[in-house]
Amino acid sequence: MDPTLIKAGDHVIIRMPSNNAKIVCIKENTTVSLGKFGSFRANEIIGTAFGHTYEIEKGGSIKPHKQSSFDNADITEANNKEINDDPNSQKLSFEEIEKLKKQSLSGDVSAQEIINSLTENNESFAKKTEFSKSKYIKRKQRKFMKSFLPLETTVYNLCDYFFTVNPSKIRGIRIDTLSQMLSLANVYSRARVLAVDDGQGLVVASLLSRISEGGMVFGVHDGDVHNYDILRYTNFCAETKERLLTLSWSKLYHKMEPFTEVLAEDASEQDRMGRERRLRGHTKLSNTLDNLNRGNFDALVISTNYNARSVVERLIPYLGGSRMLVVYDQSKEALVELFAWLRESASFVNVQMTESWLREYQVLPSRTHPLMNTSGGGGFLVSAIYLAPPTHEAAAEVADAKAEASN
Repeated sequence: MDPTLIKAGDHVIIRMPSNNAKIVCIKENTTVSLGKFGSFRANEIIGTAFGHTYEIEKGGSIKPHKQSSFDNADITEANNKEINDDPNSQKLSFEEIEKLKKQSLSGDVSAQEIINSLTENNESFAKKTEFSKSKYIKRKQRKFMKSFLPLETTVYNLCDYFFTVNPSKIRGIRIDTLSQMLSLANVYSRARVLAVDDGQGLVVASLLSRISEGGMVFGVHDGDVHNYDILRYTNFCAETKERLLTLSWSKLYHKMEPFTEVLAEDASEQDRMGRERRLRGHTKLSNTLDNLNRGNFDALVISTNYNARSVVERLIPYLGGSRMLVVYDQSKEALVELFAWLRESASFVNVQMTESWLREYQVLPSRTHPLMNTSGGGGFLVSAIYLAPPTHEAAAEVADAKAEASN
């Protein structure tokens, strides 16, 4: 099926007129509720395209949203100098507006009809500039319009969603910082990437989105089972998810022993099933450790709650020579120790600490300008190129050179 179309079982980000958003799973024969913006039948959206705005009609059906003539406002000779801030300019009474709201909730009156009534009965509306009219209409649409915009759960959209709704869940990683992490790590389609992600799977999901056949992401995590919660929202196919291998920190230096469990001749069916389950677990752990111990990973990407230097010291032996190390943290102070250690080490070159800065712009005809509000920070990155471990002879030469320099 076309990946640009919504399928049953997909997770979708629903953006409402208020600019609030929620993630829903589209299940057949169910109803999706958007609070005061109405509800619609999930079957109505299955097979439709992402990125189009839909209006909710009475009964839960949907239809494509028609663009307003004020969406493409342009410069005119009109101005707002004759407009006074007078509440009496609205001819409709409070009771009449409340009645329209109740009729809208029941589906008897559409949101567009309410907006038309408000504009027609507003004495100052005709005197406004096209830009002012456009702003007025959009404010009323955010308040009354029963519509929604379905967005695909790409890594970009998920990062933007969680950074707005719950930034602590992803450790405050902003989309531009995440982009820099992927770029600095040089993640390509067949790369083998070693990752530590304590941000509930956002970094791992972004790495998987770049990996194709022949590549692999190896995640090291706390506990017996990983907590990559964001992965379930990505709609990745089973083939993509199979490229993820995970291992608990407690198993990092685990020594495998041959599987020697033998069942008695009179073992029950439940005992046999239990042995098969343990054998599968033993085989899976053995294969996972073999993949780790092969080493020569193409990148080491870290976003951890632990001390960054201690994590790097444990995992750096598995990184291949001339490969990238990228470490993220919300605060600069958490990376200072690591940065100083990398600068002093002879095993790393091009050590950098960077902070990205992002400013969003409104881009509209004749009124492009930066937005007044923006995020204060998107975190810090430490990156470095790891050199191949030197031979004994080269290490001795480096030690002698350092000794001479100190004398």
